[in-house]
Amino acid sequence: MLFVAGFALLIGGIMGEAVVGYSYTTSSILVVLRLVGTLLMVASPLLIALKFFAQLDKKDSAAQ
Repeated sequence: MLFVAGFALLIGGIMGEAVVGYSYTTSSILVVLRLVGTLLMVASPLLIALKFFAQLDKKDSAAQ
């Protein structure tokens, strides 16, 4: 879900920059949207991996 939201923000920021042009205020807002989108796209697989390894650790400690 976070990945999809990040992808939507990234695409929205790119398309917005193409449509709006080079207005300073609007451009900076769109750059922030692109950065947040990129961060969400990077963070979501890391959070999934963290949850997966936490579950493995729980199973390992329960088995001992």
